[in-house]
Amino acid sequence: MPVTVLLPRQPDPSCPRRRWRRLRVVLPLLVVLAAVTAAELPQAAAAHAKTPATKASIRCYRGLGTWVDMYDTKAWNKPAAAAKDMQAHGVLTLYVETANYHWPVDVNRPDALAGLIQQCHLRGIRVVAWYLPGFATPGKDYRRSMAAIEYRTPDGQKFDSFALDIEATIVRNATLRNYRLLKLSKKIRAAVGPRYPLGAIVMSPAGMAKYPGIWPDFPYVKLAAIYDAFVPMGYYTYHGDGYTNAYSDTLKNIRIIRKKTGIPAIPIHVIAGDAAKSSPTETTAYVRALRESGALGGSMYDWATTNAGSWKALRNVRFNPRQRPTLPGILPFADRMGYRCGDRSHPKEAFYQAPRQAGDRVLSFRFYDAQADEIRLLVNWQDVGALPAGAAKKWSDVQQVTIPAAMLKPKSRNVIGFVARGDYPDWSVWGVRDVTLTAP
Repeated sequence: MPVTVLLPRQPDPSCPRRRWRRLRVVLPLLVVLAAVTAAELPQAAAAHAKTPATKASIRCYRGLGTWVDMYDTKAWNKPAAAAKDMQAHGVLTLYVETANYHWPVDVNRPDALAGLIQQCHLRGIRVVAWYLPGFATPGKDYRRSMAAIEYRTPDGQKFDSFALDIEATIVRNATLRNYRLLKLSKKIRAAVGPRYPLGAIVMSPAGMAKYPGIWPDFPYVKLAAIYDAFVPMGYYTYHGDGYTNAYSDTLKNIRIIRKKTGIPAIPIHVIAGDAAKSSPTETTAYVRALRESGALGGSMYDWATTNAGSWKALRNVRFNPRQRPTLPGILPFADRMGYRCGDRSHPKEAFYQAPRQAGDRVLSFRFYDAQADEIRLLVNWQDVGALPAGAAKKWSDVQQVTIPAAMLKPKSRNVIGFVARGDYPDWSVWGVRDVTLTAP
């Protein structure tokens, strides 16, 4: 009989990741704002529980990215060399800091910034601007956000998207902070229109859950109504060490955003741990968690400090679209997943999970248009090998593979993946459905 599965799919924000000073700002406590915010929340939750904010493209947030802040002089001084190196490592998007709330100018080094944008665009790399608001001076935060959005190189090139870095807590009153965050976000959206892509860079959801006093009542639902993608600062390196920590922390951040926004298919691009502190093994764990969850993509902070071992692991970050259904699937699972088989939202791979397993198991499934050596089977990230070919341009009969007990976990969740040959933009034509895991 089919195995009953109980598990679904699938930082600490107190540890700063920026090299910026905290400024103490004395602000009046505006009690009336609490009432305004509380009154708006139910309506926002009801209106935006099912659908993302806009129809803007999320392409910038798909696949592998990397980060450059204002202190990375290596990138600012030699943009051509930086862009060439990024391209060599498979980077598709650069996230570059244009200013923060205490910087002396609205746009950092505009001439050098032009070089970064031009060199990246020349190599097919998209560029997303990010700005860190303090929420103490709302007018300045809006002006600097728009300065990034409206920035143009001498030959007219611009950023491909803008992302707001939501992490400063110098405004100690969380109600006032939330009010100003949402007001700023709405003003930016109104200025750029519904088709301009906006990203919300948020503190680690797992960290905020662990330390709720840092940002009480974080407005996930309202942000989901404004921004096109969430970019959580996972930063597993601040929460522990080792493979298991990096893996579980990344999964937790994705789960929390899906749950808190009420949108299972909410676009998510997860930032990895601190590159200077992440081992290749930890980076591998992070990438696997991304893939199991079908995240849009991922990136490591930052470009200058990412080591060779981590770059190798990051090569496996997928260029995913928004996926429905979201991964991992729950066994038994009948929905079609794959590419050009009735579902185009899982072009490369499909992952499923099952609870603990004791003993051998029989994995049953049906394939669509599977060619010889086209699809490989992974069991708990162990490569079982290529699966046999299926029927051409149609669904096959039920196929079965016996999975030995040694490959399964008797005390924790098990992950099974079907990975197709081909990579973006040359996807394979394939599909899988009716996946079950049973006792022999």
